[in-house]
Amino acid sequence: MEQHEINQEIKRILNESKLGSLTTMKKDGQPFSRYMIFRNEGYTLYAVSSRNTDKVRDILNNNKVHILIGFSGFGKPFVDMTAEATIHEDESLRKKFWHENFRKYLNGPDDPNYIVIRCEPAVVRLMSHPQLDGPAVLTSEKV
Repeated sequence: MEQHEINQEIKRILNESKLGSLTTMKKDGQPFSRYMIFRNEGYTLYAVSSRNTDKVRDILNNNKVHILIGFSGFGKPFVDMTAEATIHEDESLRKKFWHENFRKYLNGPDDPNYIVIRCEPAVVRLMSHPQLDGPAVLTSEKV
């Protein structure tokens, strides 16, 4: 595959896939993964959360995260990403990513506990693509 085809395939997966795993590091050095719903702008991923969660505390302690997204079965391509996560509470992002399904956990887009997690990629890997012999790796300079 040509580089532009790899980039297009990664963006296709990110655009089509919403469910992924977010792994953070606990203070004791142990990784912890949980499923999250992601939205993307290019390669940058966003997820919403309550401020009062372990994942937010983990990110504030160590902002290096790992994300797997787009897995739909053996032999099908998915994205493996390492990223730096930041916590945002600005109104524009909160309104942009709000969905009524979040009312189970938050009171609304103005809830003071509502935050947006922004994951800026450092390394993006296209995994298990049938046209590749191993992963295709994009570093932050290429992303």
